[in-house]
Amino acid sequence: MILTDNGGTTYAPCPAGSYLARCVQLIDLGTQTATYEGETKRARKVLIAWEVLDDECRRDDGQPFILSKRFTQSLHEKAALRKTLTSWRGRDFTPVELKGFELRAVLGKDAFISVVHTEKDGKTFANIAAVMKPPKGMTAPLPGNEPLLHWSMAEPDWTVFAQLGSRLADQIAASPEYQALTPPKSVTLPASPAPAAPVHTPAPPPARQTAPAPKPQAPAAADTGSGFDDMDSDIPF
Repeated sequence: MILTDNGGTTYAPCPAGSYLARCVQLIDLGTQTATYEGETKRARKVLIAWEVLDDECRRDDGQPFILSKRFTQSLHEKAALRKTLTSWRGRDFTPVELKGFELRAVLGKDAFISVVHTEKDGKTFANIAAVMKPPKGMTAPLPGNEPLLHWSMAEPDWTVFAQLGSRLADQIAASPEYQALTPPKSVTLPASPAPAAPVHTPAPPPARQTAPAPKPQAPAAADTGSGFDDMDSDIPF
């Protein structure tokens, strides 16, 4: 499965605009290093990817566009993940929901995404600017073309890991959470565990090998856990 934000694509980016989309990937990236405005930080990250559900908007090879966005795993009120989920849901979380939210619930859910183009090093990238609740009356086609992929360090599914692109797999393999796992012998591991550069940021320094490996966690926000039964019926998750 090819992600359009990995810097190694050779096809034209998804045109800018707004599209109905479906969440098809939820990938626990483990603890990653990122540099922003000269400041380097390490944080637990998660990747969420959406399939563009528009037959008139396809890659050059006819396959659907898959757009992804990375987030720090946090539901703090100022966190980007919290803001994105709030926009996607159409309302903010209640205190009760914050105590019982399982991020895996977003898999397979429809969204209305806004795609913008950014230029870097002579290349054009399609980035997700906003994720919103689908307008009422807009019906998504069923089923989508892409399988739903969920990778979690807490409950590793090695068949899913084997389907990830090599660059993404390398980044995951460099995390201390992954290095604390014991993959089965049948899994082909990345050739090198060296951390890859985050998307659209300078290459980070290698992770220090002396750092203790955090206990594996599910790809959910730090102050999270389910609680969807009491949500309004028109909220996607």
